[in-house]
Amino acid sequence: MTRKLSPELLRRIDSLSGCQGRWIVDCRELEGNYSYALRSLSEHWPYWQTDELTGKAERYWHCTADGSERNPHKLGSLEDAALYCAFTGWKSRLLFVSEYLNDDCSWPGGYSAPSVYRSNARVFRDQFSKELEAGADGDADGVALDVRFVNDEMLETLHALEQYPLISEDDHSALELELQDEAWELWAASDWRQLVCKAIDAVLPEDATIDGDEILAAMPDEDSKLAELFHNCCEWTNTYWFEDGTDQWIDLKRVAEVLGIEELRDLTGLQLLSPDQTWRTESYPWPGAEPAPLLQKEVF
Repeated sequence: MTRKLSPELLRRIDSLSGCQGRWIVDCRELEGNYSYALRSLSEHWPYWQTDELTGKAERYWHCTADGSERNPHKLGSLEDAALYCAFTGWKSRLLFVSEYLNDDCSWPGGYSAPSVYRSNARVFRDQFSKELEAGADGDADGVALDVRFVNDEMLETLHALEQYPLISEDDHSALELELQDEAWELWAASDWRQLVCKAIDAVLPEDATIDGDEILAAMPDEDSKLAELFHNCCEWTNTYWFEDGTDQWIDLKRVAEVLGIEELRDLTGLQLLSPDQTWRTESYPWPGAEPAPLLQKEVF
């Protein structure tokens, strides 16, 4: 029986073909839930298979496990791919993944996408949640769309991304802040603490019995105070987070350049002395007085 594609489906395929992205034929229902069953349309697939009777190599989209039934659809147009899917009773599905919605892969070892793509993907999923739940979600890398369920509103959004590659400025800004918070928790907070410890150690007396690490550990609300100091130093040095590839990064050494004696005194509550001063402990100059706290004495 000859199968034909509806004009509406052909219109959707033609519209999507004008967008940046990649096409996938999803054969998982036929071949099992394996990553290799998600076949990207390329020169490498459909694959060659030698006919046992004629000895000739031909391209096939799919054959049964025992080779008893073959579907001789040669590599060709997107319409050919859709016809193959129709031939299988749509047990294979034709999916489209927009370049601008290609967020993080879910499989182990998958990559992290740029924040722009991640923001676009989550906004798109939110805007078209009903359509995706109704069958448009191809359940593959990024936001893979089953062409049979793509509507005009989806097409309009995808084409708008070709003109300006961001759906929502507000969501992208919010996502950047979330990623910066994650980076702070993962590595930046500990690296910043080490830099502050180093700055404190540099102004402690040589015979000090404690170091910067112990001073910070004894502070109440250590984490919040270090974070506040970090934000202040960022403003003073005009140093801010930026996206390095797919991760948020900031030059902490540059931020720490303004860590002076006043900032360290305010942070720790200690009468720390600058390098041009020395430490001494003396009694106040009257009888019975308590030993003085650490006093600063000018070095001439």
